[in-house]
Amino acid sequence: MMFGAPRRRSALPTVALAATLAWAAAAPHPGAAQQAPQPAQATPAPAPLSFKVVADQVGDLFPAVQTEVVEAAGTKITLASGRSQKVQPGIEMIVVREGRELYHPTTKKYLGRTEETLGRLVVTEVFENYSVGTLAPGASQIAPGDKARSIAGKVRLTVLPLTTGARSKIVEAATYELVQELERSGRFQTVFGDQVVGWLAQERIAAEDFMKGRGVREAMQRFRMTHLLALHFTTMQGRPFMDARVFSASLDAPLLETALFVPSSIRAQSSNQFSASGSPGAVRIERRSLLARLLSGDWEPNTYSAGAASIPIRSVATFPFIVYSMDVAVAPGDRTPRIVVTEGQRVFVYKVNGDRLDAEWTYDRRMRGRILSVQFADLDGDGVLEVVVNRQDVKTGMLSYILTTRNGRAAVLVEDIPLLLLAVDEQGDGVAKSLWAQTPHPEKFWNRGTATRYVLKDGGISAAARVIVHDGFRPTGATFSNIAGKDRVLAFVDEHNRLRITMGAQELWRSLTVVGGGLAQGQLQIPMLQTIVDKFFKFEPNPVSVDLDGDGVQEVVVPVNEDEAGRMAVVFRGPAGYRMQVVSSGFEGFVTGLGAIPGEGNPSLVAAVVRRDGLLRQSGETQIVMTIPE
Repeated sequence: MMFGAPRRRSALPTVALAATLAWAAAAPHPGAAQQAPQPAQATPAPAPLSFKVVADQVGDLFPAVQTEVVEAAGTKITLASGRSQKVQPGIEMIVVREGRELYHPTTKKYLGRTEETLGRLVVTEVFENYSVGTLAPGASQIAPGDKARSIAGKVRLTVLPLTTGARSKIVEAATYELVQELERSGRFQTVFGDQVVGWLAQERIAAEDFMKGRGVREAMQRFRMTHLLALHFTTMQGRPFMDARVFSASLDAPLLETALFVPSSIRAQSSNQFSASGSPGAVRIERRSLLARLLSGDWEPNTYSAGAASIPIRSVATFPFIVYSMDVAVAPGDRTPRIVVTEGQRVFVYKVNGDRLDAEWTYDRRMRGRILSVQFADLDGDGVLEVVVNRQDVKTGMLSYILTTRNGRAAVLVEDIPLLLLAVDEQGDGVAKSLWAQTPHPEKFWNRGTATRYVLKDGGISAAARVIVHDGFRPTGATFSNIAGKDRVLAFVDEHNRLRITMGAQELWRSLTVVGGGLAQGQLQIPMLQTIVDKFFKFEPNPVSVDLDGDGVQEVVVPVNEDEAGRMAVVFRGPAGYRMQVVSSGFEGFVTGLGAIPGEGNPSLVAAVVRRDGLLRQSGETQIVMTIPE
């Protein structure tokens, strides 16, 4: 299927980010290996025996159980298995009803029985030979003889390291070893509860009180955690000491309580094993990476004041209108960084010249509908940046188009494309060279979990191949990154405003922090009861993948637009897995676009910050700001 046909061009007039610290602010970031002779194949050191014991104890809380219902009284279900069958309080089970027998039509081999899923339950009381559970809302009528079994798949376990007096690097190393042992079992999908630390500080709940249960239920409900492994590190007898407790969202008492001295084999990682480090013992004035500055909030070199207010930036332009979408890219041909913005009707392209923007062209042809997003791409490989534009008319539908530059002016490459478009950098070329698209859903707008790769062909675009994506994917608020290591992964903002990192259809990580939040909205008119109901669907600003510390591994930076606070979240990969930290920009407003420009040392982040005014908040101004290299 092909879409589009080219039309005309036009011209342009000239126009004249205090850190919110999480527990991991001082955690070292993994970087490139040091230039040294490498062993043929290094084998990771095994975790200390005491950590293996803790991991086994946690694993024993989630046994594989199959049993029967012996009694059902409302939501109280009695099961025919108990402590002797390794049933534990807090485990989730599904209840099914078996139906007819199934046989192979040719071999007549017995295959099993049909099953009807009746609902879920959580085991709350365990006795020697039976247990009692509580049904979740929405379950069907349960009867004796129905079957119950533990839920298949990995258990999602939130890990929360807390510290009172223990050295942060020891805490990081110990947490890393324990998490590695948990994941080695293949039973757990671990995530970190960084945002809980900020909530505890806000609620004035001490780590000691939290470990005793104060605020646990509220935190698990607020951050949608089902199982929590809380680790409290202190110092006892001059040695680091770890108290570990496992909590379930359905029970008040912890499922597991254990404590131990951190084994002496756990050593803090020396700083020269991570990025931006120098020779051991060297005394020097450190030129810090942008990542270190963002995470620490320490903006002045070699000072450690907690009074730093915001990221040092400079304003490069102010627009007297709301910028609904912005993108930044370096053109492969002339290696000049450019910025593209839109206020919903026109497309403006500028060259970045130091601390100012030089107008290159404007596409201001009057069209039906509104522009929802703009992105740079080099789709034909000629080194000239194209602009991929998502435009929608509420009555006609999507009327997207692609612009290019010819003789210094805007020119239409493809127009009237009835698809939602997303330009992506699949191969890590530094600029998007692939075009993904999907057909809008007539009632839900987004067709979640679908994408097709398109190519330019004969003056239009043609479908080339189906793309395997996660079932929560939408073609908005997305970027490719090498944050996972060798393989490139897709990071995108889902419909619940959580950032997901995925590889194909597999989810690798999901944030608990709310991110994103754009101003541009798609619109559908749905007939309901002899009237028309307008439904709106937000477009998300795309996260940016950028190497903030020069180690060759990209971090992901995403806007956080709750309360128009102008914040950003940095996702990076540390020794204990993916971490997220929210950073304040010092501006009040919406961050409607993010980008990055590579530099000789640190890259510069570019942001479009919108300040809205008026009764309906539909007018305002936009500042284009850039971080200042150290």
